Parts: sequence; C-alpha cells; structure tokens
Amino acid sequence: MRRKTWKQNEIIVALVVVLSLSLAGCAFPFSKKEENISDVETSIEAENENADYHSIIYNNKKYVYNTQITSLLYAGVDASEVLTTTNRYTIAPRADSVELVILDNYHKSIKILALSRDTITEVERYTMNGNSRGTYETQLGYAYAYGDGGKNSCTNLTEAVSNLLGEIPIHEYVVTNNGSVKQLNNMLGGITVKVPNDDLVKEYPELKKDAIVTLDESNAEAFVRWRDTSIPFTNNGRMERQQAFSSSFLQKFMEQISTDANVVWKKIESMSSCLQTSINKSQYLTLAELLNQLNYSEADYYYLEGENVQGEQHDEFYPDENALEKMIIELFYLEDGEVE
Repeated sequence: MRRKTWKQNEIIVALVVVLSLSLAGCAFPFSKKEENISDVETSIEAENENADYHSIIYNNKKYVYNTQITSLLYAGVDASEVLTTTNRYTIAPRADSVELVILDNYHKSIKILALSRDTITEVERYTMNGNSRGTYETQLGYAYAYGDGGKNSCTNLTEAVSNLLGEIPIHEYVVTNNGSVKQLNNMLGGITVKVPNDDLVKEYPELKKDAIVTLDESNAEAFVRWRDTSIPFTNNGRMERQQAFSSSFLQKFMEQISTDANVVWKKIESMSSCLQTSINKSQYLTLAELLNQLNYSEADYYYLEGENVQGEQHDEFYPDENALEKMIIELFYLEDGEVE
C-alpha cells in the first residue's frame, strides 16, 4: 500500500484576495545571478551589473519595468492551526504552494505564475531569537518557515521570490493555512473543472482525466491538495490540478465581484481565521473596480521551466536560467519603444 499524505496547497485563496491588491508598492534592486550566455541570447545579468530592475538590457534590446503592474504573492502553508506570530523564529510551517498573481493594467490582463515549493533558490535564515544568519540555497518553501510565523515569515518569503525573479517588486502578500478549500468551493456554489490527470482516480473514480466535474465537499480538498509522497515529483500533478481549479475559480469569482464587491468582501472577512494578509478593505475596493477591466484566460497561467532532481531529503527543482530570464522579460517588462 502506498503511503499517502495531505499537504497544504490552497493556491486558490490567492485568486480571492488578488481582488484586493494595493496599487502602491515597494521597490527592490535588480539582483545579480550567475551568468548564462548562449549563442542566441545575451544574459540580463551580463549587461546590467550596475543597473536595477527599472531599466535593463536583454539580448541587445532595452526594456523598462512595467509600472502598471501590481503583484500579489500567495502562499499556502502546511498548518492546520490558526496562523499566529511567535517570539521564536524557525519553527513556522513551510510554504507548500507559492504563486505570484500579476495584475497588468497596461495590457489589461491577469497572469498567474506558479512556483514549485521545491524550487532551489537563495533564502535568508534566522536564529531562534530572530538574528539573520545570511542566505543559503534551499527549497523556496522554507523561506516562510525560517521566520516568526507572522509578518517576518511573509516578508522573508516575499523577498525570496523577488530575488528569484530578478528582484522585481512584489507589492502585497496573502498566506493561508489548510482550512479554506471547502469554504472557497462552497462560497461559489462549487467549482467546475476539467480534470487534468488520473492522480486521484483510484480513490475518487469521478476524478478521471478529462472528466468535467463540479467539485463538492467530498472531493474539493483532495483535488487541490492531495499527492502521494511515496512517489517522487507528484507535486507536479498536484500543480496541474491547482491550475484547473484556479482558472475556473477566478473566472467565477470575477463574475461575483462585478455584481457586488462588498458582498464578496464580507465572504473574505469570514475567512480571517485561516489567512494572513497585508491588504485592507480600502485597497480591495480599489482593485475590485480595476479588476472589472482586466481579462484572464487559461493561457495566462505560467510555470517555470527547469529540472526536477531527487535530493537526499526532498525533491528539488532547478529553474532553467535562460528560460527564467525570458519569462521575467515577458511578464514584467516593456520594450523601450512601447513606453509612451
């Protein structure tokens, strides 16, 4: 019998609170990474050693950061209890799902970048008293765990993702525990999905690949969160199911926002025991108005390209640096000639 465990991966909450993003943000300097220069491409880093994220040169072209973007970091952490801040660092739960929701008012689009929790990247560590021990390479999900379970954990994870993506600005964050999948599914009267794989068919015959299913209390949590930890890289199949849920959820949720944004906010408030966020109601209402002008399709959901490797203790994912640089340009930058 295969050993099966449940892990927190509620990426869909990000799609709820994305409607309440702040339009104001902070700025981070553009980071340096190891150079990867091919015959076809010129590395961002090789040509921008003294530049920041605002204006960069890539493949002999100048690009400027798209200032009409607002980015929200979402993380679902592996915790059943209420999320609380403690005086002791390094004992917070690990982030089991991470994604960046990108509201682009320039292109009138919403994009979602899913980041594997197994991504190997630079993460800052702390002592139990909260003193920094510097950065080291580990799984992205540990960035939250090394904090205080509150604002510091959220900030540490936000900075780790920003560094991974060339230190582009990330404006707000949302973190949830594992108590919200059924609530969110019920809130919209059940989410209808096209099942992308057969990962769950043995336990849930209705969740067969390519089946069209409206999820309910009996299977919504399994669809979003389940994976078999005895088999390497099963997080990949789980992320496929999360994409199916997220895309359907967001489209249905946007319909409710356009009908009555205040009613939707009350539903979000009712979930306060299972989430942490830097967003307030005023910011939410501003973005709810903007969201009515933006478009989203399944083609706007992105994954990083890279290699999955079995590490000594955990699965590890190594992003392809050239592909990552291309994606940063595509999602966050404009050619200089496009800027008015």
